[in-house]
Amino acid sequence: MTGFSLHPFPGQDSGGMTIQGSIERTPESLAISFLLQGNLRDLVLPPTAERQRCDNLWQATCFEMFWAAAGATNYWELNLAPSGAWNVYGFTDYRTGMRQEERVAAPAIATSRTAESFSLTAELDITPLHTAQPPLRVGISAVCQHRDARLSYWALAHPEEKPDFHAPQTFLLRL
Repeated sequence: MTGFSLHPFPGQDSGGMTIQGSIERTPESLAISFLLQGNLRDLVLPPTAERQRCDNLWQATCFEMFWAAAGATNYWELNLAPSGAWNVYGFTDYRTGMRQEERVAAPAIATSRTAESFSLTAELDITPLHTAQPPLRVGISAVCQHRDARLSYWALAHPEEKPDFHAPQTFLLRL
């Protein structure tokens, strides 16, 4: 299991929040956990609803994982909303060839919330995407929607002038 901490985009205030988590790879899946702690009263965290595939989750509070086989230019993006909505997209190259990835089934998702924390865990079967077990490069990020409608962007690193979770330089974890 590999732990991580996300950081707000430079110039964006953390608002007294932290986002940490862990990721683990098994032969069949990627399991990821996010823990959002701190001043959550400022965030829009919709209640848990029916687990369904939805588009454009990154326009509101959304946890994200990007991964690619080492040396490959194609990659995938997993989006997870606090409500339990989800989606997986495949790309042929950097921000190119985006398509909904139909070969994967819905991830197993669990959420929990208190006044000071929100956690989300998900496990995604990746065997339909990787016939072997290649080493993976992984990027992790989050978008937080605040009650004043602004969005804050969190990632392992922010190498670009604007938030860009697709940048290959953000795929910092090796699994």
